Amino acid sequence: MKNSIIVLVVAALLILGFTVFKKDKEMENTTEPENLAMLAGCYVSRTDNDVYTLKIQKIENNGAFSGTLEFNNFEKDSSSGTYDGFYKDGILFGGYSFTSEGMDSQMDVIFKRMGNDFVRGYGELDETGTRFEDIDDVKYDASSTLSFFSKEECAA
Repeated sequence: MKNSIIVLVVAALLILGFTVFKKDKEMENTTEPENLAMLAGCYVSRTDNDVYTLKIQKIENNGAFSGTLEFNNFEKDSSSGTYDGFYKDGILFGGYSFTSEGMDSQMDVIFKRMGNDFVRGYGELDETGTRFEDIDDVKYDASSTLSFFSKEECAA
């Protein structure tokens, strides 16, 4: 009789534990937007004189995206170009191919989704200064100047 009660209690705890684990996994899976197309649009970061614009023009169901980045700096070098890569687990990661001062360049740029907006990430770069050493070590600070990109209507 005692063994039967112990078996029932253990079985009940296992079922309860499995149910909680399953609910946590379901909640994890719902953090991504169901429709990736809703990420398409403009995201802008600005100070009094500087304006940075991320435009996601196309995003596929597999997370592949294409768009543009534009860094308009007041009284400093500015750049603009294409930004292509992948969106997965709330991270937008791609290669930024741009022209600045008449020179063509490329570098990694990474953003983390926060609500309807994106925060640019910064981290250690390799010896070329164009690739992240380890994207798992990238830091995202929404309070950092020109790192927070809020969703806006695209300018004409």
